[in-house]
Amino acid sequence: MDTQNTESHHLLPSGEWEGFYCYSNSPEQHKMAIELSFSNKVVSGSGEDDVAPFTWDGNYNLDTFIIKMIKTYATHKISYKGDIDENGIWGIWEDLTDLSGMLDPETIKYILEKFSDKIKGGFHIWPKKQKSESNQEELKESKKLAEIFIEHF
Repeated sequence: MDTQNTESHHLLPSGEWEGFYCYSNSPEQHKMAIELSFSNKVVSGSGEDDVAPFTWDGNYNLDTFIIKMIKTYATHKISYKGDIDENGIWGIWEDLTDLSGMLDPETIKYILEKFSDKIKGGFHIWPKKQKSESNQEELKESKKLAEIFIEHF
């Protein structure tokens, strides 16, 4: 990691992050282990979740505290858009799989309607802390956020 150009804002420390994503129809948290690097309005990194290993690429804006990232698996890509605050990064995700070259429009419409709860949802990630720093209050807050995501989809 190039520490010379690393972002200095305290809300975006480069290094280990953790968190979860959830589908729009369920508050169940799917854990993510992440390594992120923030530099010159660009975010990059890698991680692993219950789907597979992935990479991150995107950008952030410290005037608006908005971040946009693409999570790339070997088989597909997911768009993440979120807000940056003292609790980490939280927002919504959406599957970017383009079916237009494979299926007719009516079939695509059917698939998108039938599986809408599996192609979007919410997420929350935060800088990983030492075990001695973590507490039950943060876990309760994460569960509340997961429930809020479900209410909005």
